[in-house]
Amino acid sequence: SETTIQTLADLDSFNNPESECALLKCALVWLGLCPVDCIQDDDWKMQSIQPFLQKFCQREGENDVGLEIISSSLLPTGSGMGSSSILAGCIIASIAKCVGVVLDGMDANYQRSTSGRTETNGTNSLVHGVLMVEQLLTSGGGWQDQIGGLVGGLKLATSDMNILPLQTKTRRFELSADTVNNLNERLILVDTGKPRLAKNILRNVLRRWACRSSDIVATVRELVSEASNAIDYATKGDLNGLGACMGKYWVLKKTMAGESSGVEPDNINQVLQLLTSSKKIAGGTLCGAGGGGFLVLVATEGTSRADMESAVKVSEGGNEDFKWHNCTVAEDGLLIDVK
Repeated sequence: SETTIQTLADLDSFNNPESECALLKCALVWLGLCPVDCIQDDDWKMQSIQPFLQKFCQREGENDVGLEIISSSLLPTGSGMGSSSILAGCIIASIAKCVGVVLDGMDANYQRSTSGRTETNGTNSLVHGVLMVEQLLTSGGGWQDQIGGLVGGLKLATSDMNILPLQTKTRRFELSADTVNNLNERLILVDTGKPRLAKNILRNVLRRWACRSSDIVATVRELVSEASNAIDYATKGDLNGLGACMGKYWVLKKTMAGESSGVEPDNINQVLQLLTSSKKIAGGTLCGAGGGGFLVLVATEGTSRADMESAVKVSEGGNEDFKWHNCTVAEDGLLIDVK
């Protein structure tokens, strides 16, 4: 879709996720193009965007200042890969770079920080910016997707308890060249052809967490500890252990959502059981909240993508729409190219 902003009224639909270019509008609003109060004020709505744009682009006094933003994503809707958060981060970083706004997390050195160093993502960070943009969009959201996609390599992300505004921390870990090569050979990504329906699943998760039942509290504790266990296995090059962690993570995610939530469609359950029982995978999980989207799997040593694809094709369960992909570790994360 394409939209042209000439007056403040053209930004009025920024908080409607279904409106054209809503994500771009929210990014502009959060970065300071114009106050939300002005957009929603009947006395201001028909004001030209020009004076605001001139100040935003540091071109005050110039006539006909323009800003063109083009965004795209190759991932399908409902992939569970956090594409909306990652795209929001790319949009914010690109606009900020263009108009001279400096945010923590945009520096290339941030992406290549020393192993073990912890970076704090405060209110001036790109990570926090994505969180705020998604709140403006009214689509909700957190911080895990943008950290996963915008920060390269292996990392452990945490948030401080009982501190507002929310502050997150990201610690990067180096992997040996052999481990990266092995991961690149054994990681498999599968598009299940079924868009995930995160909204209802997440609503179930939040309701169950609000009840604070003993099994849910225990499950959350295990999710936290398993993240650290996954880091340990990966840094030691134990990919079978890493795969087992992913499998346990998926069991815990299903517990959080509840049996009747639709978090794991029957055909996906059958595929995971088949590949596990035939020892073709060390473990795997649906990405994101579940319900569909992409599967990420760690193949057992010596098992190829073609081996798994063949095994699933001859099984029953409506897996004709599955699309199989190799995937590799993205060590750099966000890169901004200025031309």
